[in-house]
Amino acid sequence: MAKMKVAQVPKPGADFEIVEREIPNPTAGHVRIRVQACGICHSDFITRKGSFGHSISRVPGHEVAGVIDDLGSGVVGWKKGQRVGVGWHGGRTALVSPAAAEILPIAST
Repeated sequence: MAKMKVAQVPKPGADFEIVEREIPNPTAGHVRIRVQACGICHSDFITRKGSFGHSISRVPGHEVAGVIDDLGSGVVGWKKGQRVGVGWHGGRTALVSPAAAEILPIAST
């Protein structure tokens, strides 16, 4: 399976480290987005400290914009190459796989 590089927090309070992970395939009803921009906010800072009790290791960043890279089965109304954005996504990687209902189109300029 193909790999990607991500910045993760390996344990609460630790520095970021760059690691490789497998690129996930989108499941039914989800799309995969190649992230081109990602926001890291205060929620990510708190998660890095371990305050939310989330599992660690964790990849911060949950507000993303990018291009649909692949579609899971049953996805309608979206296509590969379409520019999209996602609000709260919960922290993933350079490729994310939200439910198709969670994404918003971004107009081309």
